[in-house]
Amino acid sequence: MIHEVQGTPPILFGVGSSEQTGKKAKELGCKKVLCVFGKNVKKTGFADRIMELIKKEGIDVVTYNEVVPDPPDNMIEKGAAFAKSEKVNGIIGIGGGSAMDTTKAINTLLGNPSPITRYLDKSIPLNPGVKMILLPTTAGTGSEVNAISVITDTANKKKGGVIGASCVASVAIVDPKFTFGLPAEITAVTGMDALAHGVEALTSKAANPVSDILAERTIELVYNNLPKSIEDPDDEAARTNLSLAAMIAGIAFNSAPPQLGHAIAHTLGAFYHISHGTLCSVGTPEAVEFVADVLPDKIKTIGKAMDVNVDEYSPAKLGKAVAERIRKFARDAGLQPFSELSVNKDEFDKIAERVLQDDCAYFVPKEIDAGQVREILDKAYGRK
Repeated sequence: MIHEVQGTPPILFGVGSSEQTGKKAKELGCKKVLCVFGKNVKKTGFADRIMELIKKEGIDVVTYNEVVPDPPDNMIEKGAAFAKSEKVNGIIGIGGGSAMDTTKAINTLLGNPSPITRYLDKSIPLNPGVKMILLPTTAGTGSEVNAISVITDTANKKKGGVIGASCVASVAIVDPKFTFGLPAEITAVTGMDALAHGVEALTSKAANPVSDILAERTIELVYNNLPKSIEDPDDEAARTNLSLAAMIAGIAFNSAPPQLGHAIAHTLGAFYHISHGTLCSVGTPEAVEFVADVLPDKIKTIGKAMDVNVDEYSPAKLGKAVAERIRKFARDAGLQPFSELSVNKDEFDKIAERVLQDDCAYFVPKEIDAGQVREILDKAYGRK
């Protein structure tokens, strides 16, 4: 069998690596950059420090600090128009997944005509944008190392991925110190996203030997270090391991995109704007149960990585046991069950149809129809 394995951008990883941002921007030939971040990152002082480092290298800096969760197309268009008016030749993203996705989408429009939603059509090739540096401040999405920007098409109430050269960083700088002291809730939802990436890359229809190694290690790292990071927000070793997990999961799903769990999470997120990690804690265990009959060895691998005694279960029951371990892990981290989230059951039929339209639905390793998705949503809603 032949596998296609995607490469990664150059990566700087480790505590203190962000101090090299200015130097890297200068090496890339940047003269004027747009720094993209949200208001919460601004409050931490991280953005100010990065901008200070860039300015020390004689590079001009302008800012766009209107990033919001589930980046909407209109916010992206506004940022791109500003970047064009300022004639920047570099762009720096600082923040969580939404900041990474926003930065990539703005960069896409610096090399390609609007609207950004046009590029949800994967048949349209993308030109590169400008030089781009991405600095994650959470340990969850792994967006800094992949070629995907997830945006919200507001007119159609739908999330989708923009994929191509303009979404690949010139350099990714992963500094775990940005995650030190993060509140338990943010740590939990971002960590659950990383776990979901590992589980779903391992069980993706596009899984390959390289992604399998990275995905399995992701699961082990999150399982062993998320509880420690919640208990002690300044645990350097645990935080560094979580940042590593998020990063290698991003590399894994660059070649082996997530499947059903993410299709569910994306769709529910577009409808209700609930945090992505929380919705992954709903969708990912359901995905595990659904594919367990066709991927028993992969489910066993997940179970072993999460300390499930896999030899106690028959193949028919192992999927349920592993899924339940994921749910318990999420509950122990403080995430709410589906039934306690602000969703409308009357919309489940419409949501089921939309799940099948999500990019990630293509990577489910067995056939699935809207009726089965509806059953999965009902089951998930009935769980505690």
